Amino acid sequence: MKKNLPLYLLTGLFLLVYAAVFDSKIDLGGDNAGYYILGKALSTGAGYTDIHLPEQTPANHFPPGYPALMALFMFVSDSFVFLKLMNGALFLATVLLLYKLFERTVGNTTVAFLAAAFALLNGHLLRSATIMMSEVPFLFFSVLVLHALVRWEREEKPFWKSPVFWSLVLLSAVSYHIRTAGIALVGAVGLYLLFQKRWVPAVAYGAGFLALCLPWYLRGKALGGNGYLQQLVRVNPYRPEEGLLDGSGWVDRIVANASRYLTQELPNGFFPAYEVSYQEEQLVSYPLLGLLLLGLTVWGAVRMPKLRTLYAGYLASSAVIFLLWPDVWFGVRFLQPLLPLVGFAALVGAWDLLQRAAQKSSIGLLAHPAVLALFLLPAFGKATTAEDPVSNHPCILAQVKSSKEPHISNFNNYFNLGKYVQENTPADAVICTYKPALFYLYANRTCTKFDSSTDPDTVLAGMERSGVTHVVIDQMGYASVGRYLVPTVQQRPERFRLVLTLPNPDTYLLELLPRSAVTP
Repeated sequence: MKKNLPLYLLTGLFLLVYAAVFDSKIDLGGDNAGYYILGKALSTGAGYTDIHLPEQTPANHFPPGYPALMALFMFVSDSFVFLKLMNGALFLATVLLLYKLFERTVGNTTVAFLAAAFALLNGHLLRSATIMMSEVPFLFFSVLVLHALVRWEREEKPFWKSPVFWSLVLLSAVSYHIRTAGIALVGAVGLYLLFQKRWVPAVAYGAGFLALCLPWYLRGKALGGNGYLQQLVRVNPYRPEEGLLDGSGWVDRIVANASRYLTQELPNGFFPAYEVSYQEEQLVSYPLLGLLLLGLTVWGAVRMPKLRTLYAGYLASSAVIFLLWPDVWFGVRFLQPLLPLVGFAALVGAWDLLQRAAQKSSIGLLAHPAVLALFLLPAFGKATTAEDPVSNHPCILAQVKSSKEPHISNFNNYFNLGKYVQENTPADAVICTYKPALFYLYANRTCTKFDSSTDPDTVLAGMERSGVTHVVIDQMGYASVGRYLVPTVQQRPERFRLVLTLPNPDTYLLELLPRSAVTP
């Protein structure tokens, strides 16, 4: 009983907090809708296909791991709430696995418990556990990879006879197929094996992983290449007219990403209640806090009693990917799967420093791991307002408040317009909108996106190729709507007829008239 007490405490704490923050509303990002649609396509036998698009083309943007997992869950239920709860169950399992991994690594029950509790109470991870996104499933399988590695190392049988070793290969491939950035974990495991001078297992691990990833790679190549890689080399993935990066562009991106992660994403990732503004110049305390957290993390990785090379390699390889990522993809989302390991390393670093301080000052209390519980306090912070969205400030009290409120009016109008379309347009209607996947969930009509062009005739030609019958002009704040779609309507008003306006803020449904219906 005493041995499993931390697991029982973590489970009880999770049930208490998760019930308080659970939000049944759909997340406002388009990606969760995209995952849902692909999962639905797989579960209904349509294949890995964008069934919401006019062409119903094979999907190549999202890796297939999370949609495949959703398709399995959909054999029970395809409701949004059920799928959200499944992410919550995976998060609880992840926290319990993290505790066991941390306890085995550091050999101290209290430090391991606090590090697992830090992950459990982290607002960003809690929020991801209540939405249909891939961060929590990826974290779950990546922790399974680490567990498989630790367990295999204790075996004495040859690796080729070990089911645990081959499960390590399989789980690594699953993690990669959930999030492409999982290649950092694969690299860390490979480097760890090499540093341990386990040459043949390292080669077998790499060869097995490549063999399992080859089908997805060949499929992507046949479809024109991986969408993420194509976006990676652009100056701005949302403005293709700006072209590809050159040498100086890569330097600028790395510098911008390093500065932003240090002064914003890292502090906000640890302390979600921490105020962050991407539009304003940061106070001097922001980079100082970032440097402190980075220093503790690096020191903790160096002082890790076990698996030091693995933790350090995973954090370092992930950092390289973050620095190369397009700097318009900002926020803590990409950092989330690393937060438990970063938090653990920082706690180990702080604990080591406290022990040294206790020895020099003769204040033994400083060396007690319970002092590290102070790291958990920032998980609880002020609740947000409508002008302070929970997605950028997801402390626990903010999520409790947000879960009980409806969507803000601009998104409510967008979803209500989708319901109107479902009830008042023919089944073969094609809707043009900036968030086709999100709109499809409510409209149940084929949806498509407009071309990113400042030439109205080019935008109209793209709509005609897709068979667009209606156009949505929303007020959700996406710059592309004002940059490409609104000017097209303003410059070619004869091609559009107003069908419906929802006020506060004005959200429009327009009918696209065929050329033959337009009077010269």
